Amino acid sequence: MQFSCGIEIKQKVRCLLFDLDGTLVDNMHLHVEAWMKTGNEFKVPITAEMIHTNAGIPTRQLIEKLSRKYNWEVDYELFTQSKQARYKQVKKDSGQINIIEPIVEIARYYKDNLPMGIGTGSSRSNALSALEEANILNWFGVVVAAEDVKYPKPHPEVYLKGARVLGVDPEYCLVLEDGEKGIQSAVEAGMDFIDVRTYLNQG
Repeated sequence: MQFSCGIEIKQKVRCLLFDLDGTLVDNMHLHVEAWMKTGNEFKVPITAEMIHTNAGIPTRQLIEKLSRKYNWEVDYELFTQSKQARYKQVKKDSGQINIIEPIVEIARYYKDNLPMGIGTGSSRSNALSALEEANILNWFGVVVAAEDVKYPKPHPEVYLKGARVLGVDPEYCLVLEDGEKGIQSAVEAGMDFIDVRTYLNQG
């Protein structure tokens, strides 16, 4: 099946696994704003590039990674709590989250025909909130969020767990992603993937 955006889903696919932020919902800019404001609060110079480069890594693991790299002294728990609270406020101030229609179109088509799941680095509360607001939560048989895995993307755990819950072998799963870490996760899981950026950024 080929869709209007140019994405083709091959017949061998028995399960679709979606990243969330930047793939199904257009909220990466909200995460970036929340990260940068929290960085200002904690006196660390977080940039948009840092967040985009590490898309898919949960807040706690990412602030640890950045702190080690740049020798920042940050209380990881306090930072994580502040960022998550700030994201909720930024989201509230911005209004309705926009869906990414070309990818939602694919999920809409397959929601009654194939098992589908979410694999995200977001917290469960933020992920469920975004899916509910987009009115697509009940399309997915599983939501694997940051709290559900020991190892975040680019480790394959997030997608392997989703496939296992849905009862589909990795070789028959297709991952739709917009981040390099998530693509690495799919590859390491032995799954086919589609980089949705290739199709969303056309013309």
